[in-house]
Amino acid sequence: MLVIELAFLIFWVTVNSSFAAKILSMITANHLGGRLAFIAVGLENDLSPRILIPIILFYNTTYLLLMYSAFVLLSTKIKKFELIGGYIESERYKANKRKLFFKQWNRLGISFFVWVPLPLTGAVIGSYIAHLEGYNTKDTLLTVLPSMWIGVISWTLWFDELYEFIERFGKGKTMILTIFLLVVPIFVFGFKNVIRNNKSRSKK
Repeated sequence: MLVIELAFLIFWVTVNSSFAAKILSMITANHLGGRLAFIAVGLENDLSPRILIPIILFYNTTYLLLMYSAFVLLSTKIKKFELIGGYIESERYKANKRKLFFKQWNRLGISFFVWVPLPLTGAVIGSYIAHLEGYNTKDTLLTVLPSMWIGVISWTLWFDELYEFIERFGKGKTMILTIFLLVVPIFVFGFKNVIRNNKSRSKK
């Protein structure tokens, strides 16, 4: 995935360096704060929904297909891939943890999970849950991809309306919301890691 991102950015730098910087900031926000942060930074960079939506759809679809393929192919061979084995095991743990919220996930539950744009939800984890529930690749992708596409379109349009409403109260007010969407997920993940480390130490 990193190779694709670098190739994409190198291409855009040669064409339009300022646009490449916007793309890079959006991708970084996506990995730090999830889909809402991706959308927020894109709107903060003055990208219209008709430009922003195709970018998010392309990136998230590519990322999902690569990560799901890696999860399925490598989850049974973790020990042979030391560099990414830890990541795959971590993602498997997250998917199993989300799976425990319901005894059995049906397609509607997975679709809603993917549609909700929170850092702890999303298409990648949703596809892992579907895989762990026994769905084949075709059923998994037919469930996850449309939900993700609808989520990207609907949340981008809603946030565009929200940002336009906030800007009526003063230019730059939207920056507060954007920073909030970036900082809160990082804080939550950090807090959870501290609690998890403390629990593991207490068990020892």
